[in-house]
Amino acid sequence: MKRTIEWILASIGAVMCIGGAASVWIPQAASNPPGTSLWPMPALLLTEVALLGMAGFLGIGLEPQPLSARWGFLVWIACGGLIALSVIGAMSVSVIVLLAVPALAFGGAAILADRRRGRKLLSDLGVLAVSGIANLGLLFGVLVLGRA
Repeated sequence: MKRTIEWILASIGAVMCIGGAASVWIPQAASNPPGTSLWPMPALLLTEVALLGMAGFLGIGLEPQPLSARWGFLVWIACGGLIALSVIGAMSVSVIVLLAVPALAFGGAAILADRRRGRKLLSDLGVLAVSGIANLGLLFGVLVLGRA
C-alpha cells in the first residue's frame, strides 16, 4: 500500500512540474514576436522545473530495483531544488511559489520510500538541504552573470 501511495505522490509531483512548465512555456513562446527568445531566465527556470519533475519521478520509479539504494537520493535532490525555486518565487511574489505543492508530494513519497527501506531520514535531509542551497547558488549565479 505504501508503494502505491509513493507512486501516486510522485505522479502528482511530476505532472504538476512538467505540465506546469509546458502550460507556461507554450503560450508564452507562441505570443512572442519572431526573433525574440525566452532565454535565458524564464526558459532556464521552466526547463529546470520540468527536469526536476522527471528526476523526482524516476527516483521513485527506479528506487526498488536491486542495488539501487542511491536512486532514492534523486527524489530528495528534486525536492530540494523545487523548494529553492519556491523560495525564489516567494521573494518575487510569483506563481513559482506554487512549486511547493510538488515539492511536498515528492517529499512525502521520499519519506515513505525511506521508511519502507529502513533508511535513515537525517542523511536524506542533508541531501535535501545541499540540493536546495546548490540550486539557489546556481540561480543567483546565473542572475549575476546575466546582469554583467
